Amino acid sequence: MKTNYLLNLLLTASIFIIASQTLTAQVRIVEVNPTTNEVKIHNYGPTTVNVSSYWFCHLFAYSQLNGGTVLSGSLNLASGADVVVQSSTNFNATASDLGLYQSPSFGSSTAMLDFTQWGSGGNGRENVAVAKGIWTAGTFINATPPYEFTGTSTDLGVGFWDTLLSINDLDNTTRFNLYPNPTNSILNIETEHNETELLFQVFDLLGKQILNKTIDIQALSYLDVTDLNSGIYLIKISAGDKSETKRFIKN
Repeated sequence: MKTNYLLNLLLTASIFIIASQTLTAQVRIVEVNPTTNEVKIHNYGPTTVNVSSYWFCHLFAYSQLNGGTVLSGSLNLASGADVVVQSSTNFNATASDLGLYQSPSFGSSTAMLDFTQWGSGGNGRENVAVAKGIWTAGTFINATPPYEFTGTSTDLGVGFWDTLLSINDLDNTTRFNLYPNPTNSILNIETEHNETELLFQVFDLLGKQILNKTIDIQALSYLDVTDLNSGIYLIKISAGDKSETKRFIKN
């Protein structure tokens, strides 16, 4: 009886230790370059995690990490360490998702560890990430790759990915001016571009596109932003092969 009790106690302790390691070994995607199929993974947890059996999923294509090429680091990922893996399958650089899975149960939010997407919303396994509570439907990185995660182990969503639409990356050229800024209705746009049309795109700070409009170019154009909620927005103006991004505030 005493022997059985000790065995049960040891078994319970072993299960607890394994479960604790699984929960605290927070492995996240921290960099993606879809043009070269390279992914950097970081271990935020306190214990070493062997990620060789983990999986990438992008646009319903699947690849195991140990089937790719390790460019730096080790798949036996120590606490605080990074590993860079070149996937054995090609990513779509224009628009795709990338999920990191602990097992090949790709429809399971339990198996999914992390997720990101770029170029457009609604890609691949976005619904799984939304169900898990780590991504907001329809949001995506709107930038030129590579993409970098700038948050911590507990930060979630597109707002913690470095994009061209972040405030720190705004174009400081003076090819166009916005006024009044802040505004509660009309945003005047004074431009020096020579093209015949301008494309206006307005984004919130999570990278979600709020407005997309093409207008005939004039020295002074305007947008009616009356219906926007109060807050900070980014406006990207494209003319031909040139584009500029600036910030404005809606009162």
